[in-house]
Amino acid sequence: MELVNVFSLILFALFLFSYSLKLVILNKKSGIKANVLGKGNKGTSVDSSEMFVKISTFVWGIAWLLESIFDNSIDNILPKLFTNEVMHYFGLMTITIGLLFFILSMITMKTSWRVGIDKETKTSLITNGLYKYSRNPAFVGFNLMFIGLFLTFPNLVTLIICLLNIVSIHNLILQEEKHLENMLKVEYLSYKNKTPRYLFFKST
Repeated sequence: MELVNVFSLILFALFLFSYSLKLVILNKKSGIKANVLGKGNKGTSVDSSEMFVKISTFVWGIAWLLESIFDNSIDNILPKLFTNEVMHYFGLMTITIGLLFFILSMITMKTSWRVGIDKETKTSLITNGLYKYSRNPAFVGFNLMFIGLFLTFPNLVTLIICLLNIVSIHNLILQEEKHLENMLKVEYLSYKNKTPRYLFFKST
């Protein structure tokens, strides 16, 4: 196993650990079942968006694990689109930055953090930390990890997975924005008007 694969596997393990730990902490300390993705009847638009994310991110996770372990064997079936070693390490760096965004976002959200759109509970609007600069820093982190996986293991499948996940996450964000506007009204609209959806560029 090459160094790139080892680092990738470590990052994958850290992602799974941090994600699972947050779910456990919320459940044990606050009695919150934070994973509501694809659960309950939330309307056709939300349900389809969440199912798209659920499937696409699952495929991404499996691809990340398989590429980390069986990269050389996969190369025999799916040749790399480019073989620049510097770019592969840049991909790992992109994954690392994305993972940090994701972890810091989970920490900042405290008990308001959810996986999916929670129609049952009114959570507090978080506007501090990374949320001062982005309305969706956790999703920025995911997008960086999607892109990073492609740059680290650049083949046609990881490219398609990257693009599908970016689209699925964006679609979920649009549904979540509608939900937050209905739930928090002026408070969220004010935050939305002054804070970018992703980073740097404001969008409505």
